[in-house]
Amino acid sequence: MYKRLSLDLVKIFNEGAYLSIVLDNAIKELKLDISDKKVYTKILYGVCEKRMMLDYNMSLLIKGKRVKPFIKNILRIGVYVIDYMNMKDHFIVNELVKIVKKDDYKSAMFVNGVLRSYQRSEKPSISNLSEIERISLKVSLPLELTNLLYKQYKEKLVTFFENGNVYNTYRINTLKTSVSEISKLLDELNIQYEINNVTLYTRESLIHTDMFNNGLIIAQDASSIRVAEVVNPTLGSSVLDACSAPGGKSLHMAAIMNNIGSITSCDVYEHKLEKINLNAKKLGVSIINTQLADATTYDYNNKFDYCLVDVPCSGLGVISHKPDLKYHITLKDIEGINNLQKKIIRHVKDYVKDGGILVYSTCTINKFENEWLIKDFLNEFKEFVKLEEEIILPSSKEDGFYICKMRKEKIHE
Repeated sequence: MYKRLSLDLVKIFNEGAYLSIVLDNAIKELKLDISDKKVYTKILYGVCEKRMMLDYNMSLLIKGKRVKPFIKNILRIGVYVIDYMNMKDHFIVNELVKIVKKDDYKSAMFVNGVLRSYQRSEKPSISNLSEIERISLKVSLPLELTNLLYKQYKEKLVTFFENGNVYNTYRINTLKTSVSEISKLLDELNIQYEINNVTLYTRESLIHTDMFNNGLIIAQDASSIRVAEVVNPTLGSSVLDACSAPGGKSLHMAAIMNNIGSITSCDVYEHKLEKINLNAKKLGVSIINTQLADATTYDYNNKFDYCLVDVPCSGLGVISHKPDLKYHITLKDIEGINNLQKKIIRHVKDYVKDGGILVYSTCTINKFENEWLIKDFLNEFKEFVKLEEEIILPSSKEDGFYICKMRKEKIHE
C-alpha cells in the first residue's frame, strides 16, 4: 500500500495527475478494506495538504542531496505519519524502509537514516522567515499564490486552509423525494446529519447508499447549491448554462423549475456532456438539452430568460478538498483564466433577454476573478444592474464561491 501511495504522489506532484482520480483508481485496483481505505485516503490527502511544511521540516536532513521523486515521497509519507497520525513511529519507518529495500538497498539506508534522525531532531525554526513565508509554509500554498491572497485578505487567509474535518454535502433531489423522506431514511441508518433547505451535511460518505444510487441525493457542495438558488429560474422559463459541466447547477435548476421549461447546458467536451445526460436520467430531469459549445464564440441562436456563466477559474476556493490544485496552478495560469472569464461573460451577455437575468459565479476567492471583474463589467455595460452579490469564504461546511446576479435593463434610444 505504501509503495503505491508514493507512486501516486509522484503522479500528482510530478506528472500533474488529479488527486481525486488517482485515489479512485487506487481504491479500485488495490481492493482495500474499509480500514486501509481510510488510512490510504488520509495520507494521500494529508501529504498533499501539507507538502511544503513536510519538506521544510526535513530540509536540513536532506540538504545538498539529490533525492528521486519516489524516495522524496516515501520520506514525505514518513514525516506526515510521524507528525500527524496516531501510528507507532517505528512501524511506519520499518514499513517504508522494507518497501524501498526490495529495489534499492542504498536508498533504503538513506530513508532509514533520515526518518530515524527526524524522530530525534528538532524541527527547523521558522522565526527567521518573513510573515508571508511563514503563512505560505503553514498552509502549504506556493509563495506567489500566498502573496496574491495575502494582499486581498491579510492573515485571515490562514483560516481558509485550516478547516479541520470537512463535511460531506449533498443536494436533496426534490424531483424524486422530499426533505422529510431523506430525514427518515438517514434516521433509519442511524446517520447523524444536518439539513438546510435542500442541502444535506454529514460527516459520513453516502455515495454507496441506495438514496445516492437511486438519484434521491447528489454530491454537491453547499456553495455550488447556492448558485442555482440565486439564479432561481421560474417555471416555464428558458435557461442557458454556458459552462455547465459537471452539470450540478443545471440539474438543480431543473428541480427548482419542477421540470417545466428548458435548460440548454453547454460545454466544450463531449464526454462531459454525456455525464450530464447520464446524471439527468438518474435524477429524473427531463428539460436539459446538452450542446457542445465554446462560450467565448458560440452562436446560441436564441435569447434566454436566465443565463448562468459559472466560468472556469483558479479554484482557490475549493482547496480544502482538492489540495492538489495549489501545486498545479501559477499566477501566469490565473492571468490566462482571468482573460477567458472576461471573454465568456462579454459574449454570453448578448444572449440575455431584455429584463432577463445574468448570473456570474466562480469557485475561487481571488478578487481579480470575482468582484473586481464584475465591477469592470458593470462599468462597461451599463444595461446590466447588480441585484445580488454573495462572497462565500471557505469553511468546514462550504467552499469559497462568488455569485453575482444581474438584470439586463432595456436601454431606450
